[in-house]
Amino acid sequence: MKHFILALLSLAVLPVAQAQLFVDSFDPPSITPQFPFVAGTYQLPPGPAVDQLQWLISELAAGETTTLAEATAHFDPVFDLTSMAAFVNQVRSEHPNARIADVVAVTPVKTVIVIKSPGDPLPFGYVTIGAHYAGAKKIVEIYVQDYYGSVQYAADQTLTMVQAADKFATLSSAPALLVGRINSANQCTTMQDRNANTPRATASIFKIWLLGGVAQSIVEGTLSASDILPLVASELAPGGTINSEPLNTPFPVGDLARLMIGISDNTATDLLHQRVGRTRLDQIVAEYGVAQPDLLRPFLGISEQFHVFLSFPLPQALSYVNGTQPFKYQFLHDNIEPLGPNNGGAYFHEALLTSGTWRASPYDICRAFAKLRRLPQGSEAFKTADAALGAGVAQPEVRNRWDRVWYKGGSLASGVNGFHVLTHAWMLENAGEDPYVLIAMSNSDSGGIDQYNVQSVTGRILELLSQM
Repeated sequence: MKHFILALLSLAVLPVAQAQLFVDSFDPPSITPQFPFVAGTYQLPPGPAVDQLQWLISELAAGETTTLAEATAHFDPVFDLTSMAAFVNQVRSEHPNARIADVVAVTPVKTVIVIKSPGDPLPFGYVTIGAHYAGAKKIVEIYVQDYYGSVQYAADQTLTMVQAADKFATLSSAPALLVGRINSANQCTTMQDRNANTPRATASIFKIWLLGGVAQSIVEGTLSASDILPLVASELAPGGTINSEPLNTPFPVGDLARLMIGISDNTATDLLHQRVGRTRLDQIVAEYGVAQPDLLRPFLGISEQFHVFLSFPLPQALSYVNGTQPFKYQFLHDNIEPLGPNNGGAYFHEALLTSGTWRASPYDICRAFAKLRRLPQGSEAFKTADAALGAGVAQPEVRNRWDRVWYKGGSLASGVNGFHVLTHAWMLENAGEDPYVLIAMSNSDSGGIDQYNVQSVTGRILELLSQM
């Protein structure tokens, strides 16, 4: 079996428990799927990556032949276009007449889906397509991998919920796990708890509080999902997928939110961070129920946090990490902000990947989900948050089991020691029932977290929850 991890990432069972219906004044409407399945076809929103995906699917019809002219029309010139035509023809031979069977992620510049030919022959195709946002919007990334229907190792496929939670706690030196529900009173309740009140490094999960800042700004009337933020050099962050787009490319706020959450785009993150502003984001951390809000304040953007890792000698970086709040804000103003966007640095402080970065507990993350879920139903703010958190679900066999899935994950790694931080957070909801949450945080000062072991065990927990 070929295993895989996607974006920052994780498949999918407990005896039936009585579902609680909503009984308070919060009465959500029926849940509209992110990508409705109509007449055998997923309805995906138009955009550069989806448009190219639809072309690829049309090319998989038996009897089609992808020509050099077609490859030239759809692939960026960086590719060998003759090889790309041959590649699509090879995919057709392996997956003739294939259709989309599962949607893992859809954002304006990247889609991830599973394709199946009629009769469901194994292996299925696990397809990633990336496209430029601007210009000719051609394909800049394409992968088709074999997928055999599960990301679980055989040893994990029979674990009970307790056994899976116990095993997760062995996969890193500083784990934290919450398997629970958000009840009708909007409180996070516990099914399984392994250090769930203990703050851990979040990696990109911190972006859910930034999404909260975006949503609350929309509620307050100071921002709209349709507002345009141009791509500017001052906000180009390390690892930003959209960094290859021309400067001044106009991005609506709603698209940036989907990019920030759906594929964890760091430049989209810093553009939104700048627009919402640190003052409002510092308030959001407290308003959204973080037990120790100063672990997330000052609320740093991506480049700012990477400057802490990369731009100062360790004693100076530690003075910031361990400083008082007034000291941190002054250090930020005097030393970090003047550096601008991060393009690397003279240092790399591995120890700070877990101790000198955004930190929160699984319960803090659950409370953030609960707060976002209670945004005014049907409002622009809710639709923006829902579209962003529903853009990616990390792996196959998740989205199709629930009416609504929200997901954000994250990772921080070093080139030598691998993952020091690997985090996953799902909210899983069916209409008329209290949602489940699975928040799994793995931290290790020395690195070495095995992403596939984590994926397998959390996949088993997801499967157990889907059967409840």
